[in-house]
Amino acid sequence: MKSPGIAKHPVKPISWKADCITSTVPVADYTLRLTLCPNIRSIMSNTSATKSVQGKMTMTLLVVVTALALLSFGTLQKVVAPAFDKLELEHARTDLVRAQKAIQNDLDNLSAIAGDWGLWDDAYDYVTGEYPYFAESNLVRPTLTNLDLNLLAVYDADASIVWGRVEHADAILGIESLQVLEPETETAEYLITHTELDAHTDGLIGTALGPMLISSWPVTRSDGTGPIAGTMIMGQLLDQDRRDSLRQRTEVQLSWQTIDTDTTVEPYFTMPLNMSSDSSIHHETTTDTINSTGLLVDLFNKPLMILQVSSPRNISALGKSTVNGALLFLAVAGVIVAIVAGLLLRRMIVLPLEGLASHITGIRKSGDLSQRLDESRNDEIGSLARQFDKLTAEVHDARMQLLDQSFKAGKADAAAEVMHNIRNAMTPLVNGLDRLAKNFTATTTLRVGQATDELGDPDCAEDRREKLVTYVQSAFAHVQATNEDAVENLAIATKQAHQVEAILADQAKHARVKPILEDFDLGKLIEEAALVIPKSDDTDIDLLMEPELNNFRVRGHRVGVLQVLGNVMLNAFESIERTDETCGNIAVSATNETIEDKQLVRLTIKDNGCGFDDAVRKEIFRRGFSSKDGHMSGLGLHWCANALATMDGGIQAESSGPGLGAEIHVLLPAA
Repeated sequence: MKSPGIAKHPVKPISWKADCITSTVPVADYTLRLTLCPNIRSIMSNTSATKSVQGKMTMTLLVVVTALALLSFGTLQKVVAPAFDKLELEHARTDLVRAQKAIQNDLDNLSAIAGDWGLWDDAYDYVTGEYPYFAESNLVRPTLTNLDLNLLAVYDADASIVWGRVEHADAILGIESLQVLEPETETAEYLITHTELDAHTDGLIGTALGPMLISSWPVTRSDGTGPIAGTMIMGQLLDQDRRDSLRQRTEVQLSWQTIDTDTTVEPYFTMPLNMSSDSSIHHETTTDTINSTGLLVDLFNKPLMILQVSSPRNISALGKSTVNGALLFLAVAGVIVAIVAGLLLRRMIVLPLEGLASHITGIRKSGDLSQRLDESRNDEIGSLARQFDKLTAEVHDARMQLLDQSFKAGKADAAAEVMHNIRNAMTPLVNGLDRLAKNFTATTTLRVGQATDELGDPDCAEDRREKLVTYVQSAFAHVQATNEDAVENLAIATKQAHQVEAILADQAKHARVKPILEDFDLGKLIEEAALVIPKSDDTDIDLLMEPELNNFRVRGHRVGVLQVLGNVMLNAFESIERTDETCGNIAVSATNETIEDKQLVRLTIKDNGCGFDDAVRKEIFRRGFSSKDGHMSGLGLHWCANALATMDGGIQAESSGPGLGAEIHVLLPAA
């Protein structure tokens, strides 16, 4: 016979294969085969990444820092360092120009002094012979010293010397010592002869004593009127004292070299040039200095001397130091940025990803989909973690539903199969018993007693007696045949009863198969189990759960443990109700415990119900025993003990006596 309701989509019993649960569930007109592995190895790979994200980011940072360092080095070497060199050359040019301008300023000052003396009535009268005492009061040695002159000469209108003196190296020399103002020479004619009142001659000339700054002015009245009475000539030698004075005033290390027959001008210039032009300056660079040179010309625009300024290469040294410092700073900054960026990336990306990978590995190894990351970040990784938590929560819920449905479906299928087999076995048994009943009722219509009574009557006729004897003999033969048929029917019934017993024994053997174990949070399971406690208007029950329960994780068959805890809590509730008290409490706590080198969690469920004595304690887990006034089956705690035993756990019961409450200790392997 087939059970009704399962003919269209038969649900096969759950098959237990390794650590996976496989079942076939009907969906509409299709059959859906679901395979659930607690360790979910089928959806989580055990492979690890060949290249880590941290390694890739480190390599990327190194490449970026190296590229930045090379770019910075190239920029500093090709742009910044040449800029310092250019600035240094510009500074050297400025030093040379400043030295030239200092010489020009000395010439301008000399020209101003000569002009003042030339435009002086006393000097005019002296040259014309009207004031002979002028020389005694003005043309004296202190005048040359005060005016810082090496040459002072006064000529009349005929180009004849009126007064002249040269002072050099603390010696007083004559005009002829210069060898440039001799009569009928080009220089003398150019300096001594003036045809216009406002004409004057300033410049450089080469003398026998060395190059000289010279200024020549016509001697006129103080108001600039003539006629021209003569010429006032003043000069300053460019000697060592004047060079030292120029160095001190300009703060430039200058020097000069007179161009003579032994001096080659070609390496410096191909022709005399104007000092104001950049092209008139020549730079020669050494390791420590830049030697800048320029050509100075005389009154006749002929090369007279080479002015040289030595500028220390402080700017280039500063530039090198700056470049090296910048490179060092960039290198250190690059390393620091790389380290900081690496640490930040590790903290912000790598560690969260490692945490996610570790979380996934933990789920893969334990099969516990109830674990959560609980990431509070608001970035992409936080969103990924929350989405993963949502995914695992949905898979966990689906898994729990499937486990529960599979557990119930398995039991239902097993029960349907057992009932089907028992029904098949009971059909012959029932038929045999029915025939046996008919055998026993078949003899009730025989009148053997009446026949024996008549046979005992002495007045019974002979023919009647013979008929009665024949009737009695027939009755006994019928009874014997009926008994033989009853024995046969009873044997058939006995045989079918033994078959039913074998079916039940076989089912009991399969019922002891060890269930699939998984890791789960004890606190959440207790909250779920507590839902079996009914709401009562007569009794107010307080469920007291220690907060530490959420810290305990155990390993077992979740549905089985849930049923055990629900059974125990329901018993506690009923025990409190039997005390006729209006309120009670059920306290739940847990501790870690080691028994025979096994790490266990002891879950204690304590109530203040009616309790029990020692005699009840010894029988409380026996099959068929019940302390509930005999109206219960007595299978609850017995089943709980057997279910926990299949999970390598156990159960214990304690009570201080009737009316003093009870404690039930559930032992489960620690996860």
